[in-house]
Amino acid sequence: MRVLYWALPIAAALAYGVWQYFAAQVYVGDLPPFDLHLYSFDEARTYLAGLTPAAKAIYLGPLHQADTVLLLALSATLMLPVRRLGWLWCLPALAYAGFDLLENDFVASLLRNGLHEIGEVAMLGIVTGAKFAALGLAVILALWGLWRLRARGGA
Repeated sequence: MRVLYWALPIAAALAYGVWQYFAAQVYVGDLPPFDLHLYSFDEARTYLAGLTPAAKAIYLGPLHQADTVLLLALSATLMLPVRRLGWLWCLPALAYAGFDLLENDFVASLLRNGLHEIGEVAMLGIVTGAKFAALGLAVILALWGLWRLRARGGA
């Protein structure tokens, strides 16, 4: 089990590095990828209009693949310290993964089909906000779980 405590965070860090490499290639001016910013309708329209075909291909291909590996490795990492307390303690990390996958699906739809309604951007913003809220709670619980494990003498 100790191997997982090292391997999963390292896998998450490596996936994050790969994700950052590809994310840097899909900025439009100073507008970051959808994963990092809550967009207004006008900003989203500007962002989508400014993406080159090559940037869209990166976004839909290696960036989304790296994001999927990252969210799986990170959510598993965040569940490790609280898994022994029961599955309810893992829900925030699972919710983070679910919201991130849903966000990826929304973004892929926008990239493939374009932006048609303000509601699409609003829903994407809600999902992105929920993703970060769940991630924040999962991090807090994981840190608490690690502190608890350390106080009791190990994993």
